[in-house]
Amino acid sequence: MLIYAKTIANLNIKCVNVIIDKNKISNDNYPVLKNALTYNIQRIQNDSDWKYIIISDKGRIKIMRKTARAIRNFNPITSHYHDYYNNPVKNLIEDILEKDSLDSYFIQISDFISYIINLYYKHVYLKKELPNRIKNWLTINNIKTLVDILSPIYNKKASNNNEYGLVIYPK
Repeated sequence: MLIYAKTIANLNIKCVNVIIDKNKISNDNYPVLKNALTYNIQRIQNDSDWKYIIISDKGRIKIMRKTARAIRNFNPITSHYHDYYNNPVKNLIEDILEKDSLDSYFIQISDFISYIINLYYKHVYLKKELPNRIKNWLTINNIKTLVDILSPIYNKKASNNNEYGLVIYPK
C-alpha cells in the first residue's frame, strides 16, 4: 500500500477532498451527493483555469449530470458584500461520463484516496474505531502515514483551516 500511495503522490494530479459528515445533518432531505459534487466542482473551478471532464463510477450518473448542468448556469457563491453572486461553472467541457472502476485506474486511485481520507476523518475527527475488517492489517499510524504520503497531491487551497485541504460540510 505504501508503494501505491508513493506512486500516486508522484503523479501530476490534484485531489479535492470534500467530506459530507452525515452525523451533522439534521435535515432528512439534505442532498448529500448533489452537495458533495457541487462543492468539488466549485473548488476545481476556483483553483484552476483548466478545461476538464469528470469521470464517475457507475451508479450515480443521473443526479451528477443534472447537478453539473445546473451549476453551469446558476452557481451561487456566498459574497462578503451581498448574499451571493452567480459564478457559473465554465471549464467543465462535457457532461459527466460514467465508467466502471474496474476499467479505470483513475477511478481506482480516487477510490483509494477517498477510502484513506474517510478512515482518517472518522478516526481523527470523529474518534471512531477502525472497522473490524481492516483492524488486523491497518493501524491508525498506517493511515496517517498514507495521508501524509499523499499530501503533495491535495488541493490545500480548498480549505484554509486544514493542513490537508479537507473541506468538511455541513459547517
